[in-house]
Amino acid sequence: MWGAFAVAVAALLTYANSLGNGFVWDDPIILSRQLVVFRSAGDVLAPPRDIPQFSPDYYRPLTITSYLVDRAVGGERPFSFHLSVVLAHAAVAVLVYALALQLLAGGPAAWIGALAAGLLFAVHPIHTESVAWAAGRSDVLATGFLLAALLIHGRPGWSWGGSLLAGLCAAAALGAKETAVALYPLMLLRDLLVPDPARRRPADWLRGYAGPVAAGVVYVLLRRYALGEFVGSSPDALPAGQRSVGDLAGALGAYAAKLLWPVDLNAYIDHIDAGPLTVGLAIALFAGLGAAIWRWSGAVRTRRAEASREPAAVLFALAWLLLTLLPSLTIAWKIPDAPMAERYLYLPSVGFCLLAGVLLARLWAAARPGPARAALAVGCTAVLAAAALGSGRRNAVWHDDVALWQDTEPKSQVSGMAARNLGTAYQQLGRAEEARAAFQRALQRRNDARGLQTVYNNLGTLAMLDSDYPAAQRFYEAALQANPNAADTLFNLGLAVLHGGGMSRESAQAALGWYQRALRLNPHDPDIEAALAQAFDLLGQPETAVEHARRALELGARGQTADSLRARVKQAEAR
Repeated sequence: MWGAFAVAVAALLTYANSLGNGFVWDDPIILSRQLVVFRSAGDVLAPPRDIPQFSPDYYRPLTITSYLVDRAVGGERPFSFHLSVVLAHAAVAVLVYALALQLLAGGPAAWIGALAAGLLFAVHPIHTESVAWAAGRSDVLATGFLLAALLIHGRPGWSWGGSLLAGLCAAAALGAKETAVALYPLMLLRDLLVPDPARRRPADWLRGYAGPVAAGVVYVLLRRYALGEFVGSSPDALPAGQRSVGDLAGALGAYAAKLLWPVDLNAYIDHIDAGPLTVGLAIALFAGLGAAIWRWSGAVRTRRAEASREPAAVLFALAWLLLTLLPSLTIAWKIPDAPMAERYLYLPSVGFCLLAGVLLARLWAAARPGPARAALAVGCTAVLAAAALGSGRRNAVWHDDVALWQDTEPKSQVSGMAARNLGTAYQQLGRAEEARAAFQRALQRRNDARGLQTVYNNLGTLAMLDSDYPAAQRFYEAALQANPNAADTLFNLGLAVLHGGGMSRESAQAALGWYQRALRLNPHDPDIEAALAQAFDLLGQPETAVEHARRALELGARGQTADSLRARVKQAEAR
């Protein structure tokens, strides 16, 4: 009990300063452009089509539900969105502690090892991206429910009630993120490594696996129904053969290096370091797994359950690390501009922390009481304190977009993405010259079609702020050359045409076509509907204008725009 309390407090204190963070990166898109689409449980289970910037690969109803709950509890303030993730992380750290206890099975050394595993997970800096960033929550939720399912499944004796509960947790994990599918090989591996004599009959295995397997089947069917396919597609994916074995080994080794030495963290990793160190670490991982298999099999041959427990825990921890890391390597093909991401280490880090706990338990048991154990305790405390301090400092990077992208841009070697986002952050703060400079730096790096569209679109908006409407139109047209189906640029070009023409009847007619194209691509944007209301009003079609005004209000128009729309609707109703 005290161990769980200590782990939870460590997690909460480590991430307390992230509660003051704002919305960064994708957060505003989720809040203002995606959540407005989800109006019922049916929308959550089967998301509508054409949601802005919503990946076709995603089927994450639990994650969407968590956003909706946060908004219902705390409105649109960042605090509630951050608090829920910090609390979830604390709960996950406690579950890591509980799993380590279950694997090590009793004794003072086992308790020390489990406590170390939970504390290391609670404070490890690699988790800052998942915890300090509101949109990083999917990994936290998936890991938490996966651990809960595994713990319930791992209790002595299998019951139908326990199987049902494990199945519900499995369904929640899968509904948070697709990587939770790792639960199934982990469950089976654990049952093979630590067999329970009471589980011998086929009926026992049916009872134990019925709930989780049923949850997996339901998830697959729902995913197929919602997405139209089982796996999902990625339009930017590289063709097969475009990544070498060296690239994959480098990525695997780089992930291992970040777990071992979590410094110089980076929110946007735009290349794979396939140098001797990272490839060597990848080889060492597989060599360690092979050694763990050999040692466990030797312990099993002795036919002593207690003798095989520690080797089984080591093998399970290493297998966890590799099983949950390998799916992340597919991102090297699916998202070539960002082939790695630190948030993908949240789930694999459980295996790393379990391994650290098992090794510490062994060292503690071997050390003599007195100076040796005191030195071990001091060393572990120093490591944990350094990790917590590093996490606290890294949390501040996620405070706002300027802090995030100022930290990230110097670490970019290939992509213009960080510079693009820094320019956008400057632009939103009214720092126009700094924004233009950042966009020019972005153009000197690699940008995909959507990246170029973003740069030119934002340069057009800066020209609009200077009332240089011809320049704005040129920038928006360049953006559309890069990405003809960019709804936001079509909308902005309509604004430039309208204002450049003095908001006349003729300019309204010219702008109307751009607005209507934008609406076909994004039927959920209240700003487009509001612009259509204005255009039809200038064209002398008040009834059509009011229809679009009502639609804009239904979609969540805000501020002065909403006030103007309500006045227009009220005036029409008074006639």
